[in-house]
Amino acid sequence: MNIELFFIGFIAALTPGPDIILVIQATLNYSLKKGLEAFGGIFTGNLIMISVLLVGFASLGKNVYFQTFVSLFGGLYLLYISHEIFKNRKNEIKARSPKVKSFYLKGLYVNLSNPKAIIFFSAILAPFLGKGSLILSLLSIICGIVSAFLTAIFVSDAMRKNLITEKSALIINTFSSFIFFVFSLELFFNFYEKLKIIL
Repeated sequence: MNIELFFIGFIAALTPGPDIILVIQATLNYSLKKGLEAFGGIFTGNLIMISVLLVGFASLGKNVYFQTFVSLFGGLYLLYISHEIFKNRKNEIKARSPKVKSFYLKGLYVNLSNPKAIIFFSAILAPFLGKGSLILSLLSIICGIVSAFLTAIFVSDAMRKNLITEKSALIINTFSSFIFFVFSLELFFNFYEKLKIIL
């Protein structure tokens, strides 16, 4: 195992971003199971990106048209999530039953609509392509990512059972909504910058 890549994956996964916020929010509001389900979607998205990279489409992530599309789609989707969390911030606390069809799909969409994840995997894994250490590198980074998300999920679940009150959950939901809104603005700005290049 490549310890350096393990810690890169671990720290990168724990860095505040749409993926980790979604998993924490799902676990705090609903259950350990829903947090794991959201992570399942995020992990599937990671595997899709790694597969695309391995097939040789790493340059796709650098394509300005692709980046423009992903930024617009990602911005709209994160804005939608921000709105849904804010709109239902009180309901979600009282009724612990999810109103979304699937946390798995929610996690998958959030992950695939994040251009930073595409750039991350391209930048980290590209130097190892074509080398004998590729499988070991992939396993190391995947183990780091999985460890980070499981840590966040189990800590959030412990907090939900022992520390979260209705008032603190309302604050967490409002904060989560705000964070998703900020990320959507960042993607819209990225979309605007890429659109200037195209036009």
